[in-house]
Amino acid sequence: MNIGEYEEDSNDKKKSRGQFKWTLARGIRILLKILRIMTSLPFSAMAAVMIVGCLLSGSEGDGSERASATMKIGIGYLFVAKPLLSTLDIICCYIDLGEEVGNSMSRQNSVAKTTRLIAISFLMSIVCNQFPKWLGSLVACLALFFFGLASRQVALQSAASGSKSKQTKIMVTCDDCSNLVQRIWYRLGVKERAVLAAIILAIVMLTENFAIWVVSATYQPGMVGSPKPLQDNGRIVLEKLAMKVFNVKAPWMARRSLQMLRDGLNVQWALVTSFGTSLVCLELQLGQNAHMQQRTLTGLALHALVTLALARLIRTISFSLTVLPSQVNNCYASHFPPPPEKWSEWLMIGFLPNSRGGCNDLILSGHATITSTITCAFTSAASNTPFSIAVWTLVALDYSIEAYQGLHYSVDMWLGCIVTCLLWQLTKPFEFEAGNVFSDGDEKAMPSMSNDFTRFPLDMKIVGTYALPAMMAFVALTMVPEAFVNYFLVGYSVWAGIILSRCGFTSFLQHVLLCELCLGLGAYL
Repeated sequence: MNIGEYEEDSNDKKKSRGQFKWTLARGIRILLKILRIMTSLPFSAMAAVMIVGCLLSGSEGDGSERASATMKIGIGYLFVAKPLLSTLDIICCYIDLGEEVGNSMSRQNSVAKTTRLIAISFLMSIVCNQFPKWLGSLVACLALFFFGLASRQVALQSAASGSKSKQTKIMVTCDDCSNLVQRIWYRLGVKERAVLAAIILAIVMLTENFAIWVVSATYQPGMVGSPKPLQDNGRIVLEKLAMKVFNVKAPWMARRSLQMLRDGLNVQWALVTSFGTSLVCLELQLGQNAHMQQRTLTGLALHALVTLALARLIRTISFSLTVLPSQVNNCYASHFPPPPEKWSEWLMIGFLPNSRGGCNDLILSGHATITSTITCAFTSAASNTPFSIAVWTLVALDYSIEAYQGLHYSVDMWLGCIVTCLLWQLTKPFEFEAGNVFSDGDEKAMPSMSNDFTRFPLDMKIVGTYALPAMMAFVALTMVPEAFVNYFLVGYSVWAGIILSRCGFTSFLQHVLLCELCLGLGAYL
């Protein structure tokens, strides 16, 4: 054996690995520079000038085709390419390249790890959306399954550390409050508050569901035909713009292209994925900054539930006060049966889930309230301004296409977004006050499933227990008709109620609720 030759081969391998790392670092550094240039302000200004110039030009024939192509490039860059490239830039600036990156290391240290994970999930969701639906659902349900096991281990570690060391915690109380409701609220833990908020949201949603039917069944012009819709200036502008961009003679000719764009991006599912990632980061404490360490999964969920409940309550009151004519022809006949004579039949019809939406429940947009709440939740967890701008740009594009399609008046989408964002800011105390409240039944005689699980290792029984809710969600999303999805949601709710009544709020109950949330959002968004 030639030892000298062996040492020389070993040195060659080290040199080749070093050369590969240097080449990779150089390539990523070049990519970062390209991304900086393509997402810079001059590029955006140039795209805006291109769009304005094409709108002001009155070209015809070949000039019209060139103007259409130029507008496609400008609008495509501002509303699609730039948000995606900005997200990719945020992801790339985290890659550890050692001393090869130089100045980019300071930027890497300035951004939280949570932002990176949420940005990756947002971008990967859009990429995976190009694959079959069952594959995306499988990835989501597998992620829920592994997160359920991981969060269970976190709960066990917390319980073990709590039994070994006594930590002093401050319980926020309101004994001096004269209001009985306030005293009860301040004595509840954050998890009990979240469960209470979920119950309130369910009541609000059931009330809204009944009001949708009542408003539609008592609006006579909508029952006997298709009343003339209100003038929607926002939609008129969007239709003119679509005709100019796609170089067509009628607005409806661009409908298919815009729907293909909306389906390709599927911003709604990307929002759900990012929201789920933010919950994972909070539960597993993956954030490295003080901002994230002060927040919890349950606190963020409580904040979102309260915001959505208030937004849906305002929505129900709004469309009940003033009835707007639907923009969809023969909407009532395709959604509801003729009004019955008995009040009991009114109740039975009114509480059937309106999975296909209503006809006159327009202000505020229910779609906008849900997606805006989710967006506010995970962008606040990411806490990165460029990423927030990128996400809201894609959300605005999604809202614009929906208003162009006539599914909602443009004012519905506008008010749904604005009101929800204002409510999110207004309800911040619900999340941050909860940070100082006992949440695991520290001073409550409430049984915990995790106490029983601490006696057993992570065996096949526990794995199967956590796999069941995720597997049911996958089956319901991919194999069950939409008309039967509601029965699965009711089943999850009953299951969660039984666990809560018998064992209290446990990691498994949290897993069941997250699977139910994934199923509901996946089915209706």
